[in-house]
Amino acid sequence: MAILEDVPGVTVTVRINGVDCVEYDDPEAPGQQPSQPTTSSKYIESPDDTEFTIHIKVDSRYDWSYKNHSLKVRTFADATYIGGVFCEEKLSVSGIAEREITGKYELCRDTGYWQQRKPKFSAVKTVDDATKDRVEKDKKAFQKLGLIEVKVWRAIVHGPTVQEDSNHQHKASIELAEKSIKGKAISHGTTFSTAKGISKPSFAKSELLLEDNGPIAIFLFRYRSKEALQQELIIPATPPPLPSLDGLSEAEVRRLAAERLTDLNERKFIKEENTTAVKRELNEVQDLTEDDRPTKIQRLPSQVIDLTEE
Repeated sequence: MAILEDVPGVTVTVRINGVDCVEYDDPEAPGQQPSQPTTSSKYIESPDDTEFTIHIKVDSRYDWSYKNHSLKVRTFADATYIGGVFCEEKLSVSGIAEREITGKYELCRDTGYWQQRKPKFSAVKTVDDATKDRVEKDKKAFQKLGLIEVKVWRAIVHGPTVQEDSNHQHKASIELAEKSIKGKAISHGTTFSTAKGISKPSFAKSELLLEDNGPIAIFLFRYRSKEALQQELIIPATPPPLPSLDGLSEAEVRRLAAERLTDLNERKFIKEENTTAVKRELNEVQDLTEDDRPTKIQRLPSQVIDLTEE
């Protein structure tokens, strides 16, 4: 759960099937700059072809008192706008305001009805044969992949408004030139599901607080496959699987058992040889308790010897 100490009470999570994704610290997260909004940067795992939502929660620790404002939240995936919501204290009876961004709203030009497309993680596909222009173009597109951004502003809501039609261009898959991503660990991008009809959503117009000079908080989620997270050393590598006898013939099982028995016998033989050698060395040590040991030294009367005598 991404939490910012400078903006208490506001938390953001990415969810799959209603469950918060496990978050990992970003080892290269930049330090906080006084002139920049408070930022949280985390890594999450992105299962292939899986839809996700973005959950925002504001609890009683957040200070609503200034100018009777609301929180305006806008979300982006790979720099593409997904959706936005308002969190307001007056709409929260329990003191906790929760919102879920589940997809992108669109007004169908053909039918005149509203519809929604849900975001999902899609594996990046590569092509070997690509022109120089294609490689350069894909390099720019690549810079935007694998990142969910959630930006939070303080704003004054003025009432309902009419939402204009949005851009309906959506890619069914993500395909990049192999040379444009060579050596990089980006594994997924965001695509959108098939559009489904919904009831007409409500929209509101708002005015940002100018004194904030931009968002008060930004939450970043860098999403990767499990293998890519391991490649970037965000999570440890998976240990090799334990050996199994499943699928082996009886002859192969007997052969492995014989090899194991031989190995155990060799280890036992080496251990016995080492034990025998140690005992032999101990028996060869002279027993100082035998009778031929030196007798007690008797002290003689002291005398002076003249070393100058011839």
